[in-house]
Amino acid sequence: MKLLVCCLLAITCCVLANVDKVERIMKLTEVLKELRHLNKSVEHNGVKLNTPTLDIEECCFLSALECFQKMVPRLNAKLKKLQRKVIKNLSPLTFRGVDSCSQEERENKVCQGCDSYPMKDSREFVQQLESLLQKAMNRLV
Repeated sequence: MKLLVCCLLAITCCVLANVDKVERIMKLTEVLKELRHLNKSVEHNGVKLNTPTLDIEECCFLSALECFQKMVPRLNAKLKKLQRKVIKNLSPLTFRGVDSCSQEERENKVCQGCDSYPMKDSREFVQQLESLLQKAMNRLV
């Protein structure tokens, strides 16, 4: 009887972990879709934005994401409602399970400040953000 209860508990835990993972993948897919749609409405007219690179150090993923989130409002987008939605969905809370570092490791790590990232045009900015989101999704798969 005890063995059966333990087995059921183990199966339940595995199922719940997979449900959480699937939800995160779905959320990332949604954010990517929104970003691609937003990109079509952006007037890429030479606007330069601080753009985190893809070679960010371990434990600095959320910091880079916050930088992207901070820069998205500067995009010259026609669809302001979609722009606000992308900004909201880039919240670090959305990506809590993607970063492999503990809270303590993140607090002890000195990450590059947003202002220190290179200035890139808006087209490259969106491409880098899309790549970072895809990289996050690959971590979950």
